[in-house]
Amino acid sequence: MSSMRRRTVALIAAVLGLTAWTAASGTRRDLAPEDAYIRHIRYLASDELKGRGNGSRELEKAGDYIAAEFKAAGLKPGGRDGTWFQPFDIITGLTIGSGNRLTLTTGQHAVSFDLGLSYYPMSAAAGDGGIQAQNFRRIPLVFAGYGISARALKYDDYGSVDVHGKAVLVFSHEPQEQDPSSRFNGARPASVSLLIEKAMAAKNHGAVALVVVGDPTHEKDPAAFNGFTKDPQAENFGIPVLRVDRSRAQPLLDAWKLDALAREIDKDLQPRSQALEGATLDYSERLSRTRRTVRNVIGVLPGSEAGRTHEAVVVGAHYDHLGLGGTHSLSPELAGQIHNGADDNASGTAAVIEIARRAAAARKRFPRTTIFMTFAGEELGLLGSTHWVNNPTVPLEQVVAMVNLDMVGRAKENVLVSGLDSSPSVRADMDVAAEAGRPIEVKRFQDGAGVGSSDDTSFLLKKIPSFGFFSGFHSDYHRPTDDWEKIDTDGAVKVLSMAVELVSRLSSRTARPEFIPQDTSSHGTSSGETSQSGGYGAYFGSVPDFAQSEKGVKFSEVRETSPAGKAGLKRGDVLVEFGGKAITSLADFTFALREHNPGETVEVRVLRSGQPITASVTLTTRP
Repeated sequence: MSSMRRRTVALIAAVLGLTAWTAASGTRRDLAPEDAYIRHIRYLASDELKGRGNGSRELEKAGDYIAAEFKAAGLKPGGRDGTWFQPFDIITGLTIGSGNRLTLTTGQHAVSFDLGLSYYPMSAAAGDGGIQAQNFRRIPLVFAGYGISARALKYDDYGSVDVHGKAVLVFSHEPQEQDPSSRFNGARPASVSLLIEKAMAAKNHGAVALVVVGDPTHEKDPAAFNGFTKDPQAENFGIPVLRVDRSRAQPLLDAWKLDALAREIDKDLQPRSQALEGATLDYSERLSRTRRTVRNVIGVLPGSEAGRTHEAVVVGAHYDHLGLGGTHSLSPELAGQIHNGADDNASGTAAVIEIARRAAAARKRFPRTTIFMTFAGEELGLLGSTHWVNNPTVPLEQVVAMVNLDMVGRAKENVLVSGLDSSPSVRADMDVAAEAGRPIEVKRFQDGAGVGSSDDTSFLLKKIPSFGFFSGFHSDYHRPTDDWEKIDTDGAVKVLSMAVELVSRLSSRTARPEFIPQDTSSHGTSSGETSQSGGYGAYFGSVPDFAQSEKGVKFSEVRETSPAGKAGLKRGDVLVEFGGKAITSLADFTFALREHNPGETVEVRVLRSGQPITASVTLTTRP
């Protein structure tokens, strides 16, 4: 924690008393709207809550805070058994067993790395239910430059080496990363330098493990190795991916003269991959996936008209974030640093609290019941909202619409609003609501959360008209720098004022808003579809179930008119083979699909109620 932020937290504690003050007194009615709004963010995004990671005690504290604010606003509990909470279990991280070891050897010289001190896994094969063991003994080691295989860029670190059955050592980042004229996207990071791209390149070339070391163009290795043991997380890319400390590995780098090779690659973008004579890897992994209980927070404002209280409008936002970073951070090497998530999504959570307070104070403007929800598990794949739509606290047919707020804290000039194409008659309601936010301008986007999916997607998939407010991505997204000081409070309050007006109009409409199915794309890893299609041509048409624990990819939804739907695949099917390749994880599916083009027909195998079914899927481009 910096000295500035330490003083800030101390000031908040002294002036507001943090959670104790809130629980005792609720939101002060004499606070200006901007002050009331930012007060929530200053607590939810404080270092005390350590980034609100799923499964953490700090996320529990955030949930308690939200419930106290809902109560102070005058809402009624809407969770299980008369509480404010709807609990559910998810996989949140890893449990570390004893005996994790990594050793790299060349000739007579061996260097051992210690978990959480000089190495950590960024991909692990750990399963759910007990410590899983992996053992690699004397695996030949190959140097593959930066680990990039990009035909479109005419660069392939794997073009001249055989890595089948071997471990691969690569540098982090990319060659010429500071060169504006580089064909690797100039001085901006190229997508092929992402960890998942390097992991899949190694796996697709037959490697059994990938070792990543900081490249020599950076004076200091930025990886925070002790962050892994504080909040152990790792993806499953199908092979171990191990980040090692550069200073610890330096004797080996010197022996193999790899820093000099990296500098040569930087000069002319010619790969210099090679087998490392006599070099081997020994690796023992003892990890398991951790399953913990998290909670959606639910408050209810009964409708003001007796004849319409059975119908409801849902107002939602996710309140979880990345905790101490890890694999979902866009600065994964900074594992262990608090990712406060002020914009993502303390900003939306604070908006929901303030919308609830305003709605309760003007209840006559809300004839239908309004259900206020903050979801856990969004950062792991829309898990909280998916759980609610599959286990609703009111019948889904009674939900007339959903309004979602995800990252609304940077609306200096405009806000993006999605979902209006799925319910065109609501455009007139949004036009009226937009007046409450002037001079903030509304820009309409077709797909969820402006350019990708958030929790409104879970409702859209149930054919419920859903509308998302989103103020845009920025350089602090999913990084430790997303702090409350950077929130545009005035703009965010104008956005929540728009949302209040839209919810009121949705609640007051005589006719329920219509629903016209749209193709809801995704961003990042939130729903998985972009991973399967965006920028790579071939479109399949499924949405994965991120809550699954079995091998394969379970479909939470299959588009009826998509290639998968036309082939007879259904929600609940578990994909286990695609084009002759075994599918054990979403990463396997992502990269298997990338190897095919629109127009190709691919044989797939799924399990339906445990029984194998084979289907032929003709891939297309996204409609």
